Amino acid sequence: MAVLVFDSAPMSAFARARQLGLLDALTASDDRVTTQAVLDELRLGVRDFPDLAEALTLPWLRVERLDSLGELRLFAEYARRFGSGQHDLGEATVLAWAEAHGAVAFTDDETAVQVGRDRGVRVQRTLAVVARGVRNGILDETRADRLVEELLRAGARFPFGPGEFLVWARAQGLL
Repeated sequence: MAVLVFDSAPMSAFARARQLGLLDALTASDDRVTTQAVLDELRLGVRDFPDLAEALTLPWLRVERLDSLGELRLFAEYARRFGSGQHDLGEATVLAWAEAHGAVAFTDDETAVQVGRDRGVRVQRTLAVVARGVRNGILDETRADRLVEELLRAGARFPFGPGEFLVWARAQGLL
């Protein structure tokens, strides 16, 4: 079991696609946490995207704070790399908590993925989680492809268009 630290981008895509129940199923074998800064980011988006409200009270998602000096030092390092925007602070907290606790950062933000990996943080993206769901029998391939299309329609950004997930995932060695 891994500890996944959820960033706002995957949570937002699943919430806007009304698939938070499926996100729960896909990550149920993991310990799932997020940070208060991520919830604050999501809360800011509720006015424009009311479906985000459901992501604020998920019973299976534990909220962690960065309180120790080590965590705060890591946060400051990430915040310097990303800047001081509200969105950037959420990513900085996710990566800092993941690094401090040996957890896996769950984000789709390209900059956060690169910065985290450069620092040795394990990072997982939505498409890897969906592919893992196929490999573990939680989703069949048809349902996985439909889910990815729903996430695309909800605003997720992936390196392919609708109907191309399976081909892409096989080419990446995920399936």
